[in-house]
Amino acid sequence: MDFAAYLIALFGIAIFYGIDKLNVKSQDKNEKEENRTRPSHRVFTLHILAFALYNGLIGYLLPELSGGNIPAYIVYLIVFSFHFIANNQVLHLTHEELYTKAGRWILAVSVFLGWLLTQLTQSNELIIAFAASFLIGGVILNIMNNELPDHKNNNFPSFIGGLLIIVILLQTIL
Repeated sequence: MDFAAYLIALFGIAIFYGIDKLNVKSQDKNEKEENRTRPSHRVFTLHILAFALYNGLIGYLLPELSGGNIPAYIVYLIVFSFHFIANNQVLHLTHEELYTKAGRWILAVSVFLGWLLTQLTQSNELIIAFAASFLIGGVILNIMNNELPDHKNNNFPSFIGGLLIIVILLQTIL
């Protein structure tokens, strides 16, 4: 079971890494061929669908991760709100017009649909473990790519301070 969860987390990393590389490749191609700085509509669609799954999993796992505990819901909301803001900024910068018109609405609805799915269906520990593993892989890659500053502009004490805050918030949940 542990090995399977590990493989699913790696799969989550691979999926989001692959989509990130597709964005860059499409953006470079469009810049050279069409003098456009945005990825293609097809890549946008794939990117939004992947993040809709990602956001849906966050909504789906909300009741499980919080355990029905109101303080845990609040901590979960705070942590993922900052994460959603960072993802929103990156997606807007990458896709601009398409993201503003449709992408952000799809992502907002996907969180609710994930939560609704968990309310309407029975889940078991295996589903929860695999969904959480895939999500963790995506979260790790997105944090590393989008939320950490590049090596020239980073501040290690701030990074450690942020880690400590996250550990305290997570300790509240657990």
